[in-house]
Amino acid sequence: MKRVLIAEDHEVTRRGIRELLREAVGEAEVTEAEDVPSLTERLSQQTWDLILLDIIMPGGSILDSIRQIRASDASVPILVLTAATELEYVMQSMSAGANGLAHKHLPGDELIEAIRKVARGGTYLHSETAVEIAKSLRGDGPALLHERLSERELDVFRAVARGRAVKEIAGDLGISDKTVATYLGRIREKTGLINHVEITRYALQNGLVD
Repeated sequence: MKRVLIAEDHEVTRRGIRELLREAVGEAEVTEAEDVPSLTERLSQQTWDLILLDIIMPGGSILDSIRQIRASDASVPILVLTAATELEYVMQSMSAGANGLAHKHLPGDELIEAIRKVARGGTYLHSETAVEIAKSLRGDGPALLHERLSERELDVFRAVARGRAVKEIAGDLGISDKTVATYLGRIREKTGLINHVEITRYALQNGLVD
């Protein structure tokens, strides 16, 4: 294992992952990316032996990045890291081509296990996640896209469907513009609805707005 790419927008988290990598896979040339544009640039510069990706990053869609990676390299191990617990993140990441998904706040030894397993070409899912996937496959999961959203994400979703701008939504909900942007990123990842037109059409079709 010579070249490892870490895409994560929080410097402290990147530093912690670097330390875990030293323990998990030994010495390696570790390169970092702090947002999707810098990730895209790193991907264009060389090939990688292991890629670790935060599921939500500024500047674009990590799911699109995974598809981009897979289009050029079908075998490079990809481990997605997330601070969220939503099953839809898991399903969409794996469908896009990831080899595994691990929660950022796993105990260190479990995260090392995830890194090692994916680096060897295996698949990693936390046992609780695997149980949730099984439930979903049995038909126990949510049937509608908006049912995948948290209560606050649904508030933002409805506001977008009503034509509210980011600053207006932030003022209405008492949150920052950046927080609204984060919610919008989560909404896109969970539902696959990319722009305001698609969100509005879906909301009207499902009675979420008048």
